[in-house]
Amino acid sequence: MNGPKHANRRTVLRTTVATLVGGGLVMKRGGATREPSPGKPQGRRNDVGIVAEHDHDADEHRFELDRREVASGWTTFEFDNRTDHTHLAYLPRLPQRALSDAEKEGMDPLEFYVETVTRPFQFLWDSEVPGKTPDSADDTDVYDSVLPPWLEDLVFYGGPGLTSGHGSSTTTVDLDPGEYIVECYAKDDTNDFHSSLGMIDQVSVTSEESDAPEPDSTLDISLSTDGIDAPAEVRPGRYDVGVEFENQQQYGPLVGHDLHLIRLEGGTDVEEVDGWMNWADPDQFVSNGDEPTTFLGGVSDIWTADLPRTGYLHVVLEPGDYAWVAEVPDPASKGLLAEFGVHRERGLPGQ
Repeated sequence: MNGPKHANRRTVLRTTVATLVGGGLVMKRGGATREPSPGKPQGRRNDVGIVAEHDHDADEHRFELDRREVASGWTTFEFDNRTDHTHLAYLPRLPQRALSDAEKEGMDPLEFYVETVTRPFQFLWDSEVPGKTPDSADDTDVYDSVLPPWLEDLVFYGGPGLTSGHGSSTTTVDLDPGEYIVECYAKDDTNDFHSSLGMIDQVSVTSEESDAPEPDSTLDISLSTDGIDAPAEVRPGRYDVGVEFENQQQYGPLVGHDLHLIRLEGGTDVEEVDGWMNWADPDQFVSNGDEPTTFLGGVSDIWTADLPRTGYLHVVLEPGDYAWVAEVPDPASKGLLAEFGVHRERGLPGQ
């Protein structure tokens, strides 16, 4: 790294962090649109198994995928969390420039993403969080800018939502062809993002279209900038929850709305949950086994050019009290935290 270039990047570092956390960066979303097939496709599911693991000795979080290439179309992610921590697996699709630049640098797409996004972002975060010391090894000299110029061209396609330790969840989303990152950005006790500790992988989606069918929704939820529209009461049973993303917007720190299911057990403080959902607060979104509630999965951000799009959460709802919540700052004030009950009463929607 030459001197002038390094100095240039340092002068913008603090401004970049403030912009990211303060919400000034507007992320442009685009995405390919496939022509819909006539009628409903029939056939086997297009599945990817993801196991979340934690190496306590090395303090490494990681994903183990049972396959890294799938056909395009409806894809079901079976998420098995074998750790004590809460994780998610969201799916940004890399833009063509990222793929071209990775090839020029002699890196595969995953290695290039870690080099130009994951590690520099941790470096920026460590520069601003009290008590953190940035590691110069996390910096990069691939671009003149601190973060890559194509960052705003990432397109988000959903993925498994927050799932508590030793739990599992199942999510189905519609994937266009391309190269996808599979990433968890929850934080540990030291404010390191799980992705920077190894919880990041890649899935290639081919142009060959899968014959996997779209799930039949048995519980419909609408998610928009107006909030969550969902039944206040349902009956117990197994549900294929269709989550329609009607529109999107950026809620300050780089995130659009998504949807996660939580169980309101005895002692759950909904206000504490509301605060925990803000990753840009160093004291929040920390996954250390002391999370304020039990997370049962969901559908991560969907933000493509062809909204509305629907993602599906497959879940068994037992009697009790629950809530849907988005991972945005102060979701309750935005209508993005909605409590509901599961009871065996006649006349309720559901199975």
